[in-house]
Amino acid sequence: MTHKERALAVFNGKSVDRFPFWYGAAPEFTQKLTAYAKAKDEDEALYEIIGIDFKTIRPKYIGPSLKTYENGDFETEWGVRRGGYHYGQPLSCPLAEFDDLDQIKKHYRFPDPDIYDVSISAKEREWAKDFCLIGGTWAPFFHDSSELQGMEKFFMEMYLNPETVDYIIEGCFEFYYELDRRTFEQNKGVVDMYFIGNDFGSQRALLISPDMWRKFYKPRMKKLIQQAKDNGCVTAIHSCGTINEIIPDLIEIGVDAINPIQVNADNMDPGVLMREFGSDCVFFGGIDENHILLECTEAEVRAETRRIIDILGSKGKYIVSASHDYLLPEIPAENIFAMYDEAKKCSAANLK
Repeated sequence: MTHKERALAVFNGKSVDRFPFWYGAAPEFTQKLTAYAKAKDEDEALYEIIGIDFKTIRPKYIGPSLKTYENGDFETEWGVRRGGYHYGQPLSCPLAEFDDLDQIKKHYRFPDPDIYDVSISAKEREWAKDFCLIGGTWAPFFHDSSELQGMEKFFMEMYLNPETVDYIIEGCFEFYYELDRRTFEQNKGVVDMYFIGNDFGSQRALLISPDMWRKFYKPRMKKLIQQAKDNGCVTAIHSCGTINEIIPDLIEIGVDAINPIQVNADNMDPGVLMREFGSDCVFFGGIDENHILLECTEAEVRAETRRIIDILGSKGKYIVSASHDYLLPEIPAENIFAMYDEAKKCSAANLK
């Protein structure tokens, strides 16, 4: 099978030679993994040696230079100052001082989609040939909307000033919806999978009530998903933490795959999830990064990989990856190799 055939087969109820592999990591970890594999470059390590089946091409920022600071902090197109590892944490909230919707409309402008180039070049298409191409935006409009006012204030405003919250969320949503629309329009038939990320869960529960999620975010999520499906894509959503309460909603609005299955969060037991939802979606991840991949031996990593595949892969609808979308440099490279190597062995056995 080609990588693309294998990746899409699990969505279409077709048999596969092994479960498809997905990979997401910090650049520093990928460099570490490449060195461990003794590969000539990252592509050889990921796609030839390990056998990752997906390649990702996102819209590229082409707007004005964004402000940077001497300590490494930077400002985003949303006007939020961020600091810390990789994308970091929000250090400023542009709308924190505004309590009135008219003030927000007067003083804040949402980013213009023209600051991104959505085209996928002929060279990029050739690079992704025979792989499942992930395209469109990451569309983290839950995070962007909450960070503009600050999460605590924003969540309170959902009850106190819902009109203001709705305006902010809509502005963030429309930015990503338009970028996705342009992506599909300019690259017809090129994108195979639409994979977006919004962390709605904490370790214990949803960050907002299911009712508030359904009021403010579900209808907009549905529009993003439907647009992708109208353009021939399978769809997946990333959400860390405990999200069991809204998995039926995600399935209802057309989400085909759910990532990353953070198995050490409350109410995210893979056996329970499989019994309740395994016939209706592809599970995508679930091999614990917080403890197993980070701290355990190769033998323990292999055992956990087999356990997760036995559970989440029991209906033949599974994508192999860690329980987080961004592997960090602190993780031993040998454990990631062990995870994928064991997945090749046990998925082949499971699929006989």
